[in-house]
Amino acid sequence: IKEALVKAKVTDTLHLLRSLGNTERVFKNEMSLKAKAIETEKPGDINAIYPYIKGENYRKSFQETGDAYSSVWSCGQSIGLINDIPTCKQLLDRICGEAEDIIKSRLQSKL
Repeated sequence: IKEALVKAKVTDTLHLLRSLGNTERVFKNEMSLKAKAIETEKPGDINAIYPYIKGENYRKSFQETGDAYSSVWSCGQSIGLINDIPTCKQLLDRICGEAEDIIKSRLQSKL
């Protein structure tokens, strides 16, 4: 799943469930494209797309197989901003380092 997040671009999402008044942005893959096609053919028919969007598929992908392409899962456009998979420590160190740089370069007069 993480590798798919890093490889994805901002355009690798689509809207689903709009015909049901419950629009959700999801990762664009074969399953979500199938669900979108069915929703287009049968707007408002949750039963027609349910086999593709049910939570059990999502659970299996994220907890068992790690396959980002076998289920429909929520994903925002910010997916295109993900460039790497740091550890929590690396991420926090990066955030703190960037904050310190901003403070030193832009806010020195306020200190």
